[in-house]
Amino acid sequence: MRHNYQEFRSLRSEAERCLRAGDLNSAAAYVEAAVTLARKRHCGFYRSEPLEQILTEIARRTLAAKVEAARPARTKIDRVLHVATVLNEVGGLTRMMRRWIAADEGRHHSLALLRHPGAPPSSVRQAVAARGGQIHMIGATRGGPVEWASALRKLSLDFDLVVLHVSNEDPTPSMAFADERNRPPVVLVNHADHAFWIGLSVCDLIASSRVSGERLVVERRGIPAQRHVTLPIQIDPPMRRHSRAEARAKLGLPAGGPLLVSVARGVKYRSMGGVSFADMHVEALLAHPDARLLVVGPGEPADWQEAIAATGGRILGRPETPDPSLAFEAADVYLDSYPFVSITSMLEAGGLGTPCLTLFPYPSDANVMSTDMPGLAPTIGFATSMGDYNRILADWLSDPEAMRRRGDETAANVRRLHTTPNWLESLEALYTKALVIAPVTPLRETGAPADEAFYDGYPDILLNDVFGEFDNVETILKRSLRLMSLPERLRVWQNLARTGTFDGPRDAVRNLLPEWLPRFVSRLRDGG
Repeated sequence: MRHNYQEFRSLRSEAERCLRAGDLNSAAAYVEAAVTLARKRHCGFYRSEPLEQILTEIARRTLAAKVEAARPARTKIDRVLHVATVLNEVGGLTRMMRRWIAADEGRHHSLALLRHPGAPPSSVRQAVAARGGQIHMIGATRGGPVEWASALRKLSLDFDLVVLHVSNEDPTPSMAFADERNRPPVVLVNHADHAFWIGLSVCDLIASSRVSGERLVVERRGIPAQRHVTLPIQIDPPMRRHSRAEARAKLGLPAGGPLLVSVARGVKYRSMGGVSFADMHVEALLAHPDARLLVVGPGEPADWQEAIAATGGRILGRPETPDPSLAFEAADVYLDSYPFVSITSMLEAGGLGTPCLTLFPYPSDANVMSTDMPGLAPTIGFATSMGDYNRILADWLSDPEAMRRRGDETAANVRRLHTTPNWLESLEALYTKALVIAPVTPLRETGAPADEAFYDGYPDILLNDVFGEFDNVETILKRSLRLMSLPERLRVWQNLARTGTFDGPRDAVRNLLPEWLPRFVSRLRDGG
């Protein structure tokens, strides 16, 4: 972490250099790169006042100087603007936004996409259209983060609430909403509660889905508890379209014997200490020769092959899919992904009445790495060691009736807290609090920012092993290169070319172009 922190500081220094030179888009690009590094390679902190201040200063020099017509204080929330960086077909964030919009029937909902390539997912388009809203492709216009921040701010003034579902490193909202005058309340969805992110300085409220996320917000991100609200993850009302037997048949799996299922993005099944997710289940499968394990997300990595062979091919890995519902419906037991938990998947499985098992072998201070969702905690199998995990699984498989009762209890808890209409009570509480909370005022802060507070305890010391993506600085810079001004882009491009960072001539040429250009061309081509 200390090495990562030094490289973070070097990127932060580049942002400060560009800010002093008045190269504001390049400064924002270096902020993005620094946050990307801290997200991928944890640096021992969850808050960076210097980065927040750089973006606030950019807003001070640009947006705060613009004259805006005064607007009356908002007394109710009728129009909601959701803001996202990109929306992926696979993953819980897109589903969460779509479900929020669909469930909140009495309000207008629109969406601003800051850097999404191409058309948004059809499910989101349909949900927005059903609420009378529009999708605004902010990043398909000429410019960079500074210009997109201006466009986002202008758009937001016609709404009663802004909800940020943005990527951890996106600098645009921190500039757009730094000036509290006229703007609507801003709520940030804490969807990456285990990781570092930017935007603390402009969030009037932070919405976490669980207690461990709230604890980090208050204790490590330095946000007062009164600026926090709990909004549980929402899932679609659980509804079976197929029996377990029918779902197994459609998946091409033989009938008979218990089926263990796990569903998540492939990256959540990283092998730890030479032990793969497949290896973890060999003992249980050998003890129950009629059992099978289906894992949807990672496919069948090379280091799974020994476990697959040892179990006679009863471990089946499949790639990610936008609709894993058949796997959930087929499951007799649902197994959480490991070492990176997948809470939304477990809620969807538990809501169907499937008993759920998770492994958390770490101290309680690291509970942000656990499945501690309110609707799951009372009834799931919560193992604190591999021996405990195997014992729970063996007990369940030997007593189908007890397993069924546990599944029914889990389904009742999930439906009570995580589905409409009960989830709407939490949403209305969020809306009510957003109207009365005083806005944050970063432009009024005049003191020098404190350096990041390095911490080498839990959960920090585990994050790189479990979640880390060990890209070097050059690879990280390449991701933000196209946001920079042309002179800075050319300077950095030459350095990246010398270090062999580009993936061939085509990639090198592509990275000479500004990021907005392909999206702009795509919008023109599509008639947007």
